[in-house]
Amino acid sequence: AAVLHHERGGIVTFSWHVRNPLTGGDSWDVSSSAVVSSVLEGGEKHEMFMEWLSRCADFLESLKDSEGRSVPVIFRPWHEHTGSWFWWGRDLCSVEEYLALWEMTYSYMTVVRGLDNLVWAYSPGAGTDADGYMERYPGDAMVDILGLDCYQYGEAPASNQVYASQLNETLGWMTVLGKEHGKIIALTETGFEGIPYAKWWTEVLYPAVRDWPLAYLLVWRNACDMPEHFYGPWKGALSEEDFLNFAASGRIRLNEQD
Repeated sequence: AAVLHHERGGIVTFSWHVRNPLTGGDSWDVSSSAVVSSVLEGGEKHEMFMEWLSRCADFLESLKDSEGRSVPVIFRPWHEHTGSWFWWGRDLCSVEEYLALWEMTYSYMTVVRGLDNLVWAYSPGAGTDADGYMERYPGDAMVDILGLDCYQYGEAPASNQVYASQLNETLGWMTVLGKEHGKIIALTETGFEGIPYAKWWTEVLYPAVRDWPLAYLLVWRNACDMPEHFYGPWKGALSEEDFLNFAASGRIRLNEQD
């Protein structure tokens, strides 16, 4: 699917919801604050985790187009770490441990494995200020994109302005950070589950992002096994017409297919 998307002219991006290597749970298992330390060098799960990294690298390396060229991938590991819902989150590891985790991942992928098709995105969650956003920043040498994951929650239209204001304010200081660090900025995850507001694209999302130099924005998945868990429109959807107007705004570029 990734190769097909690339060959159609699309941009491929991967996050990584890594299972909890210490407890055996999923990414959202935050029952222990020792998980990150356990996978770092000297930790009890280090060797096992390096095998996981190796498998991840094998997959990313395997992405080749029909002419054998590597498919570029925006890779954003250890995302939304400013919250504490993943085992690598803010309350589950120290600043030093998080930075060591990122460096270990980056060094293995780029130095040990020599993968040159990865574009590295740093993607904190919303709800922080500029200082909190940069608290665990790995450094300019290991980051290519400053990203943000920001969702709308609550009933519409009451929650529309709350979401739009937070997004607009955050993208403002992210623009400044991008200029300071020589990085492009992106809205690496966003959306409103179920898109219950018919004009969400043009009345809520677009006004919040139109004034900022976003390289791209990504709405979350349409789940095949969860009927109400969707973030993109389709023919016949409540927001279909509004999405088409959003796409025709002049600021949005879509990949056109026959």
